[in-house]
Amino acid sequence: VLDNTPVEAPGTYESGYHLTSDLVDRSIRFIADHIADRPQDPWLCWVALGACHAPHQAPADLIGHYDAQFGHGWDEERERRLARQKELGIVPENTRMPARNDFVRAWADHSDDERMVFTRLQGAYAAMLDHADQNLARLVGFLETAGVRENTLVIVMSDNGASQEGGPLGMLNAMGPYNFRWETIEEKKRLLDLVGGPKSHSNFPLGWAMASNTPLRRYKQNTHGGGIRDPLVISWPAKIPARGELRHQFAHASDLAPTLLDIVGVSPPADINGVAQMSMTGVSFKQSLFDASAPARRQAQYFEMFGHRGVWRDGWKAVAYHPPGTPFEKDKWELFHLDEDFSETNDLAAEKPELLKELIDLWWKEAEANQVLPLDDRFGPRFAESAARYHGDRRKFTFHRGMGHVPTDVAPDVRSRSYTIEADAHVIEGAEGVLISHGDATSGYALYLRDGRLTHVLNIGGTHTTVTSDRIVPPGDRKLGVRVRRLSKIAPPRMGEGQGTSRYTLLIDGEEAGSVETPLGFVTLISWSGLDIGFDRGSPVGDYAAPFAFMGELRKVTVTMDADQALDGEAVGNAEMARQ
Repeated sequence: VLDNTPVEAPGTYESGYHLTSDLVDRSIRFIADHIADRPQDPWLCWVALGACHAPHQAPADLIGHYDAQFGHGWDEERERRLARQKELGIVPENTRMPARNDFVRAWADHSDDERMVFTRLQGAYAAMLDHADQNLARLVGFLETAGVRENTLVIVMSDNGASQEGGPLGMLNAMGPYNFRWETIEEKKRLLDLVGGPKSHSNFPLGWAMASNTPLRRYKQNTHGGGIRDPLVISWPAKIPARGELRHQFAHASDLAPTLLDIVGVSPPADINGVAQMSMTGVSFKQSLFDASAPARRQAQYFEMFGHRGVWRDGWKAVAYHPPGTPFEKDKWELFHLDEDFSETNDLAAEKPELLKELIDLWWKEAEANQVLPLDDRFGPRFAESAARYHGDRRKFTFHRGMGHVPTDVAPDVRSRSYTIEADAHVIEGAEGVLISHGDATSGYALYLRDGRLTHVLNIGGTHTTVTSDRIVPPGDRKLGVRVRRLSKIAPPRMGEGQGTSRYTLLIDGEEAGSVETPLGFVTLISWSGLDIGFDRGSPVGDYAAPFAFMGELRKVTVTMDADQALDGEAVGNAEMARQ
């Protein structure tokens, strides 16, 4: 498992796709080392790529290649994909195309500028997948070169349906809209060439997410097919004789672990180090890998997320879309015979009310047995409570010289509040570099020295608000900081309106050294890239070249936060769901 392999040097990854290439390189080295050291032992290599989660980042030449591929738009693309799926046997011949999802307009109804922007955002998504595929091919190619491909079990899988977090118009840099800095189509068009690079955090619009889920309804977060049907590719040439075959039996993610244990002939331990283990809820589908006519699982399967519910049994599925904040008993349950209706387009609830009631009752039984109850559709409050659990009442953080990278979840929570940062440093003549940085080129903040002056940069979705000290920082032991004060409440504005004001004041040995006021600030998130002391490890927050390490002696940095935080739970929830 290579996710926690230490980064060898700060500033390694300019953009997300560089990490994909590096992760595959490390995987190859890991396998090569294992073959050299212990060839007789089995090994596990879990390659967790970012594709195709936002931000969609890929080499520019690949992105440009896809402009011509998707100019026809999502309506025609859906029809093309369904036709190919039928031709390949992925879906039954009788599969029907559902109507567009809610809030998705016809491609032809959008302006030329919108269609151009939407095409580029989809191109970044496609190029990211293409780039990941090329790197997986490198990994498989190495297995063949090393002579271990035949006896290696390869599994390719993903986690959920396409994301709806891009909204109706998509996002060039999601870090802006999530902090109430809106993007106009004109701005997106002007900055279109940034899409896919380190200064973008793009996500495609609902229409392209809908097309990615062809021919299924809705998206990630939902319990209709578009949220829960996922691909699973399994290859083991030495043990599984099937080549390029399809299996249509129902299986759930919880079935994968029992299947793998069944394949390799290992029983799960009853306890580990004296701790009793929970029983597995899934069932093995090993038989179907060797026999295309093997029966599907008999065990029912429930689904739930934010109050959306569903249950499958014997080829039938009952599903309810839950509008947040409405009574659960008012939800409309639909009934589909998936064996005959792959895309959930023929609701049989009115024709088979007894079966529907039976499945709804089954859902409640399964929900109780699996600790789903009580149902909780409080979107915003749940995320606000989660944030409180992460940080509690802690309002002071001290970071000493030599510490490592701090993930955002446990870094100082400076969203929607006043706070002060102070660095204790010895400044030498001509010293420059980062004292503290949190974030990356898409969003964050940094306090640093340059040209002898103290500087603070606030980066909201790529828009920089910078304040530089009105005097040179003299050499010697110094306290260098910034004081941030909320002058008015930051509240969710409508597009084009203000969101409140904050003042950023630089401090040299406690004395004010320049300030700036801005309506921008961290409302729902800072950045998911984490915090560093003494340098900027990733793509730079400000207009300097990373890592821009501090040249003097940095002893510690202290962040002290006021008790005036006022988070918007709904907005925080939307940002967090884009992260998951």
